[in-house]
Amino acid sequence: MAAGDFIAPEVWADLTQASFTGKVKVLGSPAVIEDNTLVGQPGETISFPKWGALNDLDDLTVGTPMVPVELEQTDSSATIKEAGKAVKVNDRDKLTMLGGTGAAENETLRQFGVLAARKVDGDLITEARTAAGRLTATTAAGVTTFGKAAVNTAFALFGDEAEPEEFAGIYVHSAQLNELFDSADFTDVSKIGDQSLLRRGVVGAIRGVPVSVSNRLTEGDFLLMKRGVLGALYKRRPLVEQDRDILARQDVYTTNIHYAVKAITPSGIAHVTLAAA
Repeated sequence: MAAGDFIAPEVWADLTQASFTGKVKVLGSPAVIEDNTLVGQPGETISFPKWGALNDLDDLTVGTPMVPVELEQTDSSATIKEAGKAVKVNDRDKLTMLGGTGAAENETLRQFGVLAARKVDGDLITEARTAAGRLTATTAAGVTTFGKAAVNTAFALFGDEAEPEEFAGIYVHSAQLNELFDSADFTDVSKIGDQSLLRRGVVGAIRGVPVSVSNRLTEGDFLLMKRGVLGALYKRRPLVEQDRDILARQDVYTTNIHYAVKAITPSGIAHVTLAAA
């Protein structure tokens, strides 16, 4: 068997990462901070220290001493998890399958990349939908479809902190796509002049905020997120390995990724459910 019959492991790893970064909706958007500081470091838990915010300034009275308050730090942590997949390809199948030599390996590689991306992306969306401290609401009775009225419910949760330029995006289920297109307040991506809004998965904008569609969400709810509210933390990015079982006459391919996701600033996440029809 010639050495050229196999794809070198380091080439596989590079290709997997290329597929991994291009197949996502939330990961890779401004809502997520990607962090590699865990790579090569011991331990399985990462902590995020954060300064506590002071209240507004106090009104002072002449002769009355001020009362000092504590400047605090808080922290939250995320635990590293591992996900992976294994595939076997028999020699007979490799010799007879449609596509010829290398077809199975190439398809396995492609699907590994897609699955890794979907896994992390799905976990980020789950974290956004369940994180303690996120803002939640149900639209008013009668607001049963996705459009401006529903989006206004999400913006209202932020009060005077709802500056459009601070938001990374709105994320909806594909079941709301036709409702979105029917909304007079929706701007199709082909009509958006601001090139900063044009990124993978964006279908348009409402109130100047990009809208992306993902079936990792639940039908009937959506997310409005500020920039940098989620973290994707890698202990090791996707790795692909290959081995040969000479007794079974088959090649085995595996991929695994070590990572954690965390809502770093849950107060920047609005999770809204549409009212029942």
